Amino acid sequence: MGYMSDIAIAFVFKEKEQIDEVLAIYQMRPFVSEHNLVEAWKVRDWNGVWGLTFSNSSTKWYDSYKDVQGLEDMDTVVKTFAEERGAAFPYAYCKLRIGEEDDDTERVYEHNDAGIDLIDNLYSRMDIRRELQLEF
Repeated sequence: MGYMSDIAIAFVFKEKEQIDEVLAIYQMRPFVSEHNLVEAWKVRDWNGVWGLTFSNSSTKWYDSYKDVQGLEDMDTVVKTFAEERGAAFPYAYCKLRIGEEDDDTERVYEHNDAGIDLIDNLYSRMDIRRELQLEF
């Protein structure tokens, strides 16, 4: 069966048009159309800011997998827009992953200078929490 992980990736933007631009370029990237990855992303209206999210549970999340490379490539596309446009392209990013082992967690929060006020939108929506599940 292999090692399984739960994964969540999210971006926050100030304008819906930013998401439209990102998705237009993203869909032309290697592995994206081959694995229909545009459909894996959900656009969210978060009352004044816009989210682009992906999540999956009990999945094999290996860097060598082409679909994982394609999903991780969204970060490259967004950062390229931000580098080219600077303050005109604010964004914030979060990636959370929980593996099967108790100490196997990954937590990444990032933003560009223009997106510093956007990061709180992700802190309030995403975090890792392990819980006891009891049935007694």
